[in-house]
Amino acid sequence: MRKTIFAVCLLLAISGFVSAKLRPDTSDLKFDKIGVGLIIGEPFGISGKMWLSKEMAFDAALAVSTSRPFYAHADYLLHNYELIKSLMKDAKIKTGAKEKEENTPFFYYGAGAYVSYGSNGSIGLGARLPVGLEYMANPFDIFLELVPVFSLTPSMGLALSGGLGVRFNF
Repeated sequence: MRKTIFAVCLLLAISGFVSAKLRPDTSDLKFDKIGVGLIIGEPFGISGKMWLSKEMAFDAALAVSTSRPFYAHADYLLHNYELIKSLMKDAKIKTGAKEKEENTPFFYYGAGAYVSYGSNGSIGLGARLPVGLEYMANPFDIFLELVPVFSLTPSMGLALSGGLGVRFNF
């Protein structure tokens, strides 16, 4: 288990350094300071995002879960704009489709933590490694994420959560 956690953290660190070298000009995208909305899935609740720059943001949620009447998480996210653009460009070259000027979805990843209160009175703590896709259509953004979750309390374990969400940016 420790080797797995170390390997995932190492991969995140390496990908952060690689994305820092490949930062694109994203001046055509509009970033607002704060977004608030809903996330549907596991968990289900209120989602918020605060942009620090075009590449970095904090994400948080207050929610309910299947076995937990209270759940909260906070994540630090990094955004990669070129991954999806390059995949779409390659697909257009192969199919002969013409390029369109439009916002494309972008890839994000990060690390965070969660705290929860179980229906049996237990308190849960753990780490999160969110990975997702986001599409910005000002003033809204739509996102889909999958999150490996490492539970530390009340028992150690590995799970997968995720959700679909929408936020209004102001």
